[in-house]
Amino acid sequence: MEVTSMTATHCPWWTVLTLSATLASVSLASADEDAGLCIIAHGSPVEHWNAPVRELGRTVAEEAAASRHFKAVRTAMLEFAQPDVPTAITELEAAGCKRIVAVPLFIAPSRHTHFDLPTVLGIYSSPRMRALIGEDGGRVAQPKVPVVVTQALDGGDLLCRFAVDEVRRLSEAPKEEALVILAHGDAAHRELIDKTMRRIVTYCCGQTGIDYADWAYVGMGQGYAQQALPTYAEALEHKKRVLVVGIYVASSAQSIHERGMRTMPETLKTAVDSLEDRLILSARQGVVTYHGTPKWVLEAATNVLDSAANVPTHAPGRTAVAQNAGRPPARPGP
Repeated sequence: MEVTSMTATHCPWWTVLTLSATLASVSLASADEDAGLCIIAHGSPVEHWNAPVRELGRTVAEEAAASRHFKAVRTAMLEFAQPDVPTAITELEAAGCKRIVAVPLFIAPSRHTHFDLPTVLGIYSSPRMRALIGEDGGRVAQPKVPVVVTQALDGGDLLCRFAVDEVRRLSEAPKEEALVILAHGDAAHRELIDKTMRRIVTYCCGQTGIDYADWAYVGMGQGYAQQALPTYAEALEHKKRVLVVGIYVASSAQSIHERGMRTMPETLKTAVDSLEDRLILSARQGVVTYHGTPKWVLEAATNVLDSAANVPTHAPGRTAVAQNAGRPPARPGP
């Protein structure tokens, strides 16, 4: 107590503030360097889908090492591929990480982000979810350090920037073009995903001059005939061409179109063939290949670390979830 009193009395105020800021900076840097980053995607039995996810993980790991924000980085798959989430958590703990930030590579909130992912991370438990994970051959992690889950990819402006860059690449005459966004969709979270789609198309219209935009939820192509085709037809009543951009983690509008065509009745295929020259499909292989995504992942994770410096530390095994709660603007009309 005497030392503290003498310091406060005899040191100039700016020295005390500088010392406090320096100590805070050192403390935060130390916390960053002890943290692990776990990037989690859905996973696929098709390695062609997993490959760009793994490449993103390598890029993020290199950038994290350069910035010294994280002690270690691992990429994991929720299902269908390895390494799985428990393996990644175990490896991060073995690397000396004292807390872990998990970044889900999912387009928007869904059952996967709200239930499946927290369950396999070992930070949410219910008999039903554990049974479902076990039925699918999955495992549940047993983390020994705090785990924090960030927002999904819809947080911030990443999806808007990805979409508008694709639109600009495809567009030739904005006033003669409509924009249609293809997305997976999730019936249980329809309102939340609608808000994300509305925000994306509003941003694209404002940035490009296109004044007609819509979206269709087609899964991985299985809903293409029922959802995408009517949306195209309506857009073509107003415009000469339709620019089609897919908002997927590792799939393109082109690949979704091709999957949909493979399962489509022959009578409908003939109708689609007549529209081919008026549909301009993006071939970019998902958001994970976008040049801005590695930076977004690191920012989402480091923002959690920065926030944690100002709140009480969670006990091991507990979690906090950071989510974007912004309200998107209204959907543009024809």
